[in-house]
Amino acid sequence: MSILKLAPSSEEGAPRSTTAPTTAALLPLAVMLPAVTVMFHDRFGVAASVALVVVSLVLVAAGGALVARTAARADADAIRARRDADVLDALEPLAGARR
Repeated sequence: MSILKLAPSSEEGAPRSTTAPTTAALLPLAVMLPAVTVMFHDRFGVAASVALVVVSLVLVAAGGALVARTAARADADAIRARRDADVLDALEPLAGARR
């Protein structure tokens, strides 16, 4: 049994999202880089410290973009499902009978 076993999807053929594991992998690195920068600032110098802070900010932005993209995709899927249900209701001879 795997520790990282993904939960089964609600639909059998639905693709599984890789956003959560990717974001979870980015988070420790995004937290570690500023800590390393603060601890070793005297040894690294200004240019390396600035580069580490910029890389950390890029990682945080990438994680935020992944989460935003997943939220947008979920909203689009909900809208598509609602539209499909409306089309099916309109096509049925007894509209609304299945509800």
